[in-house]
Amino acid sequence: MLIDLTLLAIGIMILIIGSNYFVDGAASIAKNMKIPIMVIGLTIVAFATSVPEILVSLVAALDGESGLAIGNAIGSNTANIGLVLGTMALIRPIQMTSKLYKKLITLLLLISIIMIIPFLDNAISVNEGRLILGGFILVMMWLVKFSLNLSNNDIDQDDLKENNYKTFTTKKALILLLLGLILLFIGADIIVNNAIEIAHKLKISEAIIGITLVAIGTSLPELSVSITSALKNEYGLAVGNIIGSNIFNLLAVIGVASAISPSKLPDNILSVHYMVMLSLTVLVFLITFRKNKVIKKFEGFSLLTIFCFYIIYVIFQS
Repeated sequence: MLIDLTLLAIGIMILIIGSNYFVDGAASIAKNMKIPIMVIGLTIVAFATSVPEILVSLVAALDGESGLAIGNAIGSNTANIGLVLGTMALIRPIQMTSKLYKKLITLLLLISIIMIIPFLDNAISVNEGRLILGGFILVMMWLVKFSLNLSNNDIDQDDLKENNYKTFTTKKALILLLLGLILLFIGADIIVNNAIEIAHKLKISEAIIGITLVAIGTSLPELSVSITSALKNEYGLAVGNIIGSNIFNLLAVIGVASAISPSKLPDNILSVHYMVMLSLTVLVFLITFRKNKVIKKFEGFSLLTIFCFYIIYVIFQS
């Protein structure tokens, strides 16, 4: 067990290092192309920080453990809002004044509600997985078109300012991108194999391990990027990263896993785990649409507390 836990920690560290390289390379390429920071957060960085979840999903599905991948997707989304957004707001109140936030959080909420349908029978078939993956492609096409068509009137000036991250040349950025991707594959493989071993030894469902250990581990890139962004007052990058990552997790991660291998899920996956994720999404939606569009420190503390109690509940229930 100790060896499995050690290898799991090593896998998460490799994943974080790989994510950092991937993000640096992707963000540098985007900045060299003069793409607005909000768009970077919503697309390039959101995809980059979601690569761990996508790769874990792919490796798990190929091993016939789709439940781990789906649990990882739900747990990661819960962690992105409760842990990442909560920690960000606790460090510094998050301004949600941009008109873009309303559109994006509404899109995320709609996807979260629609995705309840395949979870109703606690199983996701290969055909359902393919439909979800098709939905992901359609959403991505719209998201890219939407991002490229953004006008200055649609974005606040804070969203248009350049970030303060170190920018690499395009050649070096491509090398970082490739190196990061290799490390992500290695880290994902180590995490999946040892998470499954731990689950089997403790007689815990792979989905529950995905919701807790793997989800928190693969959400660390989002946490790192978002905290750095919050400290630099770059809310566009941070919030875009979280919303984009959650969309990728729901559609790409679950879609890839289910399209490869059908999954039988725990009975409480929808009634408890998915509902916690959906509730946190609704909370952020309500904050975005209220008159005072700021996630305050005490609200960040509340999000973080809800997440901590949820993880404690999951551990004790298991």
